[in-house]
Formats: sequence, C-alpha cells, structure tokens
Amino acid sequence: MNRIRSLVLLFAVAFFQLVPSLNAQQPVFEANVPFQFSAGDRTLPAGEYRITRNDAFIHIQNREDYSAALILTTTADSSSDGQVHLVFDRVNDLFFLRKVVAPAFTGSIELGVSGAEKKARADLRRLSIKTPPITITTAAATGAQ
Repeated sequence: MNRIRSLVLLFAVAFFQLVPSLNAQQPVFEANVPFQFSAGDRTLPAGEYRITRNDAFIHIQNREDYSAALILTTTADSSSDGQVHLVFDRVNDLFFLRKVVAPAFTGSIELGVSGAEKKARADLRRLSIKTPPITITTAAATGAQ
C-alpha cells in the first residue's frame, strides 16, 4: 500500500512540474520573406511564414503551402529596438536563415551554419581567387505574441 502511495505521489509531483511549461505561451512571429531561403537542411520558398519558438527549437512554417522546418537553435543577442528581424547570410544568390532577433522578453535565436551553407562557401572559395564578402540581409518580422 505504501508503494502505491509513493508512486502516486511521485507521478503527481512530476505532473505538476510539467504543467507550467504546458501552459506557457510560446513566442510566435509572422514574417514575409521575399526570396527562397534555406533553414537547417530544408530549402523553403518565398512567402508568408509563421515562426514558433519552443525551448531550444524553432518551427518555421510557410502559411501558403505549409512547407516547414524544425531547427535546433542557440540563444543570441536580443533586439534593443523591440522589433523582430530575420537575419540571413547570403552566399552568391543563396540565402541562409542565420538568426531571429527578438526583444529581450522573448529572446533571440541563432541557427548554426548548415551543411548547405558550408558547401556553398567552399564552392565560392574554389571558384574564385578572391572571396567576396558574405552579405547579411535582414527582413522584418512582426507579431510577437
């Protein structure tokens, strides 16, 4: 009988520790990206996107064709102006999502360099004697919830 009570108590404690994280709202951002880009190992088309942060992951979903990517991230510097921005690395004519810069209360997100971006940079080095600088493009996002 004591074993059953102990197990019930253990499960109750575990459940109540999970409940606050289940009720916590996840930050959601809306963005219009006017060009095709890569996020993680996925290439996504231009369009309207919904970006949801869930702990160490972000979920990027196209609102028109529902293509999506789920990516492991790290924490980055927050936006001082309170605005949300998507930051892309540009290598030749390819764009790679690098960072979601958000206000401090939401927390910014940085993505690692993907295999496709590493390959594009290596190809660029092989094809040219001088490596042109990699440009960083920023697109505004809205709708932090």
